[in-house]
Amino acid sequence: MKLGRFAVVYLATIVGMLVIVLLVQAIARFDISNSGMAIIPAMVAALVEGQSFARAENRLPESPEMWRFARRASVIVLGLTMMSAAVFSIAVPEIAYMLRQPNGALLLLLAILFQTLVSFFLMRLFLASGAKSALKAASRKGDRS
Repeated sequence: MKLGRFAVVYLATIVGMLVIVLLVQAIARFDISNSGMAIIPAMVAALVEGQSFARAENRLPESPEMWRFARRASVIVLGLTMMSAAVFSIAVPEIAYMLRQPNGALLLLLAILFQTLVSFFLMRLFLASGAKSALKAASRKGDRS
């Protein structure tokens, strides 16, 4: 399982979601963004990584491998989220305002840590799910041949 590919898919998912949110806002004048969207990139990246692993290895990753990957990927998620928060604190006035409030930075840090913790467990789950779906698809493809 490759952390570099995970990070690229994670970032691409963030950018894709941002584009979709902005398009919906521009076209429908409706804001579809919500706090739950913060965990979607980790889920998508883990799903893709699980599929890639299963195609390459033709097996499910073992449980210790998945937990190890989830731990390492969580560090990437934490780092990218911290960098995003720093960038958005400059670009988004509401975040800058929040950081100037008493305990604002602490609350933001706690939210980021909570998001990382939730992402950790979801990455483990979606890694397994992606690998299972890739193996099942390969099995069906083999049955048709």
